[in-house]
Amino acid sequence: MLRKWLELVGFVAIALLATACSETGVGDACVPEQVPSGGFLASETYLETSSVQCATRVCLVRGLMGDPNNLQEDECPLGEATCVPASEVDETVYCSCRCGAPAGSGLPTCGCPGGFTCEEVLETGGDGLRGSYCVREVVEE
Repeated sequence: MLRKWLELVGFVAIALLATACSETGVGDACVPEQVPSGGFLASETYLETSSVQCATRVCLVRGLMGDPNNLQEDECPLGEATCVPASEVDETVYCSCRCGAPAGSGLPTCGCPGGFTCEEVLETGGDGLRGSYCVREVVEE
């Protein structure tokens, strides 16, 4: 009886450890709730820090030109400035987390999973937003 109980405790401990080491959610798909009029600019990085779609609560938009809600499967019709190909959204809009906080802020940070790198994306603003975030590594073709 004691042996079966110890086996059960060991199994539960292993299951809990496996759950604690699960994915962070970085890279999961998300769609920002607020999109600027005319869509995003590819030269800017946008952070939504209260995204309920992300386990990390951070939805990052980086390098996207247009509105991710105005998707086209292939190419956008001529004259449609806010249209975005669906494949582009997959690469430029995703859940992220803060991997580097301002010195002395005491804010929690995360580690970036494979395929992501920790880059400073906001140099201005309050300590609650400033810092480095996990961004998708650019693959050269």
